[in-house]
Amino acid sequence: MSHSAERPRRREAASWNRVPVWLKPRGMACAVIGGGRVGARRARRLAEAGAKVTLVSPALGPEAALLVERGVVTWIDRAYRPGDLAGFALAVAATDDAEVNAAVREEARVRGIWCNRADDASDSDLDFASVVQVGEVSVSIATGGSNPGLAKRLREALEHDLTTGGDSFIRLLRRQADGPGAQA
Repeated sequence: MSHSAERPRRREAASWNRVPVWLKPRGMACAVIGGGRVGARRARRLAEAGAKVTLVSPALGPEAALLVERGVVTWIDRAYRPGDLAGFALAVAATDDAEVNAAVREEARVRGIWCNRADDASDSDLDFASVVQVGEVSVSIATGGSNPGLAKRLREALEHDLTTGGDSFIRLLRRQADGPGAQA
């Protein structure tokens, strides 16, 4: 048998050029540029994980306004300006203006800052996956940014299954964690 026949088939490079990791942004300074739904959602997720989030936007949607009101994020009430990423470890470009998002991405690149560009996953260093958390188990679902709606639907379906009797999935995970021969 040839070596190529023994190897598993390679996935397409374009869709699998990612390394799934779980970021622990405790105390990390993160900039979110854009105060709409997507910016608010990403700011909330970062803040819930312990990041120090600064939101830069001349206007806020209801979700972002609530984050500011509750003191979850710091708000800079103006449009993004070059230089705004100084001192940050991670940036999210989540405006409805592709040129602004590209400028944020370019500044992040120059500064060596990881950046998520909400409007262009192919021009991002990281993706925000859809996550299901039931008890101690977390499952991340990602489509490489190509179909966030599908990732959301898959997350909702899995979450429903796990919270309404899908405990066989959790038992299987525990059995695997305990090693071969463990009983569920």
